[in-house]
Amino acid sequence: MKRTIKMMAAGLIATSLVAPTVSFATSANLENNENININLEKTTVVLGDTSKISIKFKENLNADSITINFLCYDMPLSANLKFNPETNSYEGIIEFNKDPEYLNVWQIENITINGENKQILDKQKLEELGLNLQEYNIVQEYIITNKKYFSSYVEKTSAPVKKLIGDNRSHTAAKISQEGWKDGADKVILVNGNAIADGITATPLATTMNAPILLTNNGGIPQNTKDELARLNPKDIIIIGGESVVSNNVENELKTITASNVLRIAGKNRYETSLKIAKEIDDYHDVEKIFIANGYQGEVDALTIAAKAGEDKQPIILSEKTKLPEITYNWLKNENLKNAYFIGGENNLTTDVIHQVAGITTPASGQSVYNNRVYGKDRYETNAKVMAKFYPNEKLNSVLVAKGDILVDALTAGPLAAKQGSPILITKTDSIPSYHNTNLSNKTADVVYQVGGGVKDGVIGDIAYKLSLHNSGTKTVVLDPGHGGSDTGAPNKVDKSIVEKNYTLDVSLATADYLRKNNVNVVMTRDKDVTMSLRERTDLSNRVKPNLFTSIHFNSFNGEANGLEVYYKNKDKNGGPTKTLANNIYNSILEKFNLTKRGLKTRTLEDGRDYLHVLRETDADSVLVECSFIDSPKDQQLVDELHERQLMGTQIGKGIEKTLN
Repeated sequence: MKRTIKMMAAGLIATSLVAPTVSFATSANLENNENININLEKTTVVLGDTSKISIKFKENLNADSITINFLCYDMPLSANLKFNPETNSYEGIIEFNKDPEYLNVWQIENITINGENKQILDKQKLEELGLNLQEYNIVQEYIITNKKYFSSYVEKTSAPVKKLIGDNRSHTAAKISQEGWKDGADKVILVNGNAIADGITATPLATTMNAPILLTNNGGIPQNTKDELARLNPKDIIIIGGESVVSNNVENELKTITASNVLRIAGKNRYETSLKIAKEIDDYHDVEKIFIANGYQGEVDALTIAAKAGEDKQPIILSEKTKLPEITYNWLKNENLKNAYFIGGENNLTTDVIHQVAGITTPASGQSVYNNRVYGKDRYETNAKVMAKFYPNEKLNSVLVAKGDILVDALTAGPLAAKQGSPILITKTDSIPSYHNTNLSNKTADVVYQVGGGVKDGVIGDIAYKLSLHNSGTKTVVLDPGHGGSDTGAPNKVDKSIVEKNYTLDVSLATADYLRKNNVNVVMTRDKDVTMSLRERTDLSNRVKPNLFTSIHFNSFNGEANGLEVYYKNKDKNGGPTKTLANNIYNSILEKFNLTKRGLKTRTLEDGRDYLHVLRETDADSVLVECSFIDSPKDQQLVDELHERQLMGTQIGKGIEKTLN
């Protein structure tokens, strides 16, 4: 299950972790066998909220205070914790008084031990202590009580998007170069932007040389490229391709406008050009692994693998459909190859090519190049499979997105992607190919780059949303803890401190926690004790457009009535989605709670509309749960402890989850 520990509900105490043995060589105050325990009061907060935090070390640090530092994208947040000798722990308050520009997930960056022997426990040291840092991610929620804030909520829950889009393809290439090579570059790769066949194998060479790829025309250099060459001020410019692709006019112009050495790598055809690039890479370091694609039918396959080949600094070899060119084969058989990958199906590369390469490759024991073919039904599925195979980590530095119908943007993005260890995702201009669903639901990214124009904003926005640290999955639920603030709801007539608004919040937070851990996005109408009108609650839901809406309440009557009941929309009285949701929640609660079965119910006004406002005015499929009677001694025995109300919330979450599936 993806992202199972990324978000925990506000108000829940995080489980303490005991760390294993670890050595701190930099501080005399920290000895071997150090243990650390961290407790967070909240891991879901709103802007301006606070959360208590305490950290306990097994050994005495001889420090009056420590500082815990968080980071949300590029925004820092710190909390100073003072030593409390009574609890033998460092205690303090985190104040969430900053509004991050991107994302809304605060992550622990380090812990600083203050004092004469100042020491910083960075992420690596904390992980060595046994901490799973993701358990301490804090989501800064945006609870909407005014519709003017709605746009903020949508923006904050997406990974940040950086647009590298120029007025034309050469300008886009320049923008990519500016992003990846801010301080200039010693070398630059130059390819023809209108005939990219010779340039598709250039990414591994570019990353070997730490060089961006810029574009030229056959007969002259675009002004955007000239300007970027002037900024980069390279010592060497390497033209890829022969004179029919990049003419001597370009070479002569480069010598006129720059002081760079102008070199050219070119073969008689694209096969030989890819071989010469491989030989150039081999001059820098041994070629031990190759990525093979069809030289004429596999351009998009070569571009799909280019970022990974570049990251590994190993060449892309262009092949004929049924065999490697003889000159290529003769060179490769003397390279002591350890591995090879074949990008493309049987229609592009027959098994005969794999037989050839298997005969000159010595993979590690138990491995076989016959298992290394990667392909799909079309370019988008092949791209998705490359991402899944070669980028297995859930958390990515970035994802670069380019349109799949015109490949030049993906070509120039290769070195930047390789530099960041990140994949290039190619997409349709008006929709995300379904092949990407698994990758997008299983991965997160610190930033999404849109490389080149032509892709609809909604497509980029959807990709960024799905790659966000905060959001998970494709289903969204609005949870509505009943009452709040000045509206206390029903009281317990015996114990006046027990009021409905607190119980509904306890239950709802646990429901949110369960759903988020199980790949469901959750928006709460409130996550603390604030007053909200019924109209604000339903307006919020109608703007979010969730899959389901659930309002959580506790009942009261005369102190004798007891039991569980769930209300659903009257339109479904003979069967329908809200009755199904009500039934799933009802049965899930009864699995763990011995409550009187009051049943599933509808209630209407005289005109036949639903009586309950949150059912009548909410567009989404919605129910209202009356968990038990707060004034019933019998029911109170089942829910008077916090952990029991949290169990109630979990069971509601399970009922919702079953309905979504």
